[in-house]
Amino acid sequence: MKKLLRTIVTAVSLAAMAGAATAAEKMTYLFPAPDFLPAFAPFKIAMAKGYYTDAGLDVTFQVGKGGADVAKQVGVGNAELGGGIGDTAIIVRANGLPIRGVAVLGAKALTQIYWRKDAGVNSLADLKGKSVGVLSFQDTTYYNLLAALASVGLTKNDVDIQAVGPAGIIQLMISGDTQAMSGTVEWAGAVRAAGVDVQMLPINDIFPAMAQAIIASDTMIAEKPEMVKAFVQATIKGYVDVINDPEQAAR
Repeated sequence: MKKLLRTIVTAVSLAAMAGAATAAEKMTYLFPAPDFLPAFAPFKIAMAKGYYTDAGLDVTFQVGKGGADVAKQVGVGNAELGGGIGDTAIIVRANGLPIRGVAVLGAKALTQIYWRKDAGVNSLADLKGKSVGVLSFQDTTYYNLLAALASVGLTKNDVDIQAVGPAGIIQLMISGDTQAMSGTVEWAGAVRAAGVDVQMLPINDIFPAMAQAIIASDTMIAEKPEMVKAFVQATIKGYVDVINDPEQAAR
């Protein structure tokens, strides 16, 4: 009898474990740039520490071609959630994409305008005729640059905008093939580490741009609100870990 009870208990336990293992909801999160970039540390930490698993999610990371491209892919259902900037949803929604920001990770703009100090540039207006790097023409670095240029009466036709990817945007600034870039603080740090002095113009001095954001489609928010909530909460745990111990997060 005892043997039979042990067998039943074991079977029930195994069934429960199997049920828990299959309960994790599969989903894809689409990054706007290579996921090894420091800006995405909260997501990688959440994955490494099992925060997504604890939230009942089986998350797969993939990489898109900039925030606008991610918004398009999320909007048509090719990924459940994706990354951009808080501004991304505002930009693409005006063009008919049913996208919303569901979380913003930070208080101020993620991307800024930088130029080489030896480029003869003392203000934003001096970028006229210069080569400026952006991540891609589907990324917020491009759209933020356009807005910054417009603030001083310039258009994309007044500068040589080059979409060169995350590696190219750094390398070309170092080599001097581009004299400015619309990018993140870590990209500027890499340029400085190579011995090139750069000047930063904060985007928030020009317009109220926002930080990195998690974006979702109206359909996903309506049909799977608990999944969206679980992913956001797990990511915020990773974000808090970065704030509390940035040195550990960088390892």
